[in-house]
Amino acid sequence: MDAETGSTGRHGFWGLSIRVLFSVLALAALFSASARAERLVSRLSVQEISINSSFSGGSITLFGNVESAVGSNRLVEGPFDAIIVIQGMATNRVVREKSRQAGVWLNAMQVAFVGVPSFFHVLSTQPVHRIIGADQRKDLGISLPTQIQSDNAPSRAVREKFTAELIRLMKQNNMYGINPRAISFHSDSFYSAHLALPSDIPNGSFLATTYLFHNGKLIDKTAERFVVRTVGVERFIANSARDFPLIYGFACVLLAIFTGWLGGVAFRR
Repeated sequence: MDAETGSTGRHGFWGLSIRVLFSVLALAALFSASARAERLVSRLSVQEISINSSFSGGSITLFGNVESAVGSNRLVEGPFDAIIVIQGMATNRVVREKSRQAGVWLNAMQVAFVGVPSFFHVLSTQPVHRIIGADQRKDLGISLPTQIQSDNAPSRAVREKFTAELIRLMKQNNMYGINPRAISFHSDSFYSAHLALPSDIPNGSFLATTYLFHNGKLIDKTAERFVVRTVGVERFIANSARDFPLIYGFACVLLAIFTGWLGGVAFRR
């Protein structure tokens, strides 16, 4: 009986030691996690961009600060990397390939893409591939090809070919771009970035998502929205053409007839 009692005491001692060890490891893990518990505070220079007949393009400034966690007095220590993705509303696109047949250019093949961002720009402190790997870029949706889906491509090779062409056309129209040096840290924690907007930027809601990294690890992310909308007479005409296409077309025909008649009267005199 004494031997059994001694054995039970040893098992109890080892069990207590293991529980204490696990508790120490859990506290250490918690402390190490809180050691990098910075939070990101970001803002946009404007919340709304108005487009009228004289609009020739605009710009937007994104800035923010890396702060310590709420309730923590620990100083923020860099260096940090940041990636900002500015994404427009999703739209559907069709890419067509033309071929010359009997001296005439005809559509030979087309691929439809669903849910393509109407605007997609990536800003960063350095080339994105130096900040994070391909798998993490795919998971976060930072790469544009991961945003493009096609349902009617006959093969993978065709899909990749037409996807590359779609990206080329978007870059040509300045609807897609990558600027690996657009974000600058002016101190250990404060950063800013500037993005020029093209004159034909589409109307709608835009999302600017900022990702903060330290040694390739995601620390925090924030998202800010801004709106681009047509104002004034231009907005009335655009809304009329979209909401009342029959009346709009009839009004255009009447306006053309009246303009032609007025021009004829003026030249006769």
